[in-house]
Amino acid sequence: QNTLEVKKIQFSWTIEKDQIHVMLRAKTSGWVSIGFEPEKAMLGANIIIGMVKDGKFDVQDHYGVRKRGHKSDKALGGNSDVLNPSGYEEKGFTTISFTFPLNTGDKYDKTINPEGETIVMLAYGTEKDSFKTRHRYRGIYKINFSTGENKKIK
Repeated sequence: QNTLEVKKIQFSWTIEKDQIHVMLRAKTSGWVSIGFEPEKAMLGANIIIGMVKDGKFDVQDHYGVRKRGHKSDKALGGNSDVLNPSGYEEKGFTTISFTFPLNTGDKYDKTINPEGETIVMLAYGTEKDSFKTRHRYRGIYKINFSTGENKKIK
């Protein structure tokens, strides 16, 4: 398992065969998210976003439809490829976890190469339980999922 921890957000992952197991934890009672391979800002990114509201978690598979906007894969005619989602809130932190195929075959998902460098966006929202609120923090990193090497690029 590898972990990247920055600005009150923690991203841990494990590659197992053709899947990535992800855990995101941030200092917020709102949403947390990760985006893979954005083209420009959010555009073109495969985004997994989750929150916990009234003790129930909601983890969704989204696609960056413009620089500052995203929609669920399902709403765009694709599939939700999130497997084994879970989430909880505790002591001011929201934690979500899920498994995701490295290659879903969905046109709204990017193939993740565990051996190469992947551009990853990490973000979390304000204290509101809504996927429509803006992020409080966003950082972009280049990560090699196999070695854990990472570099902040924005």
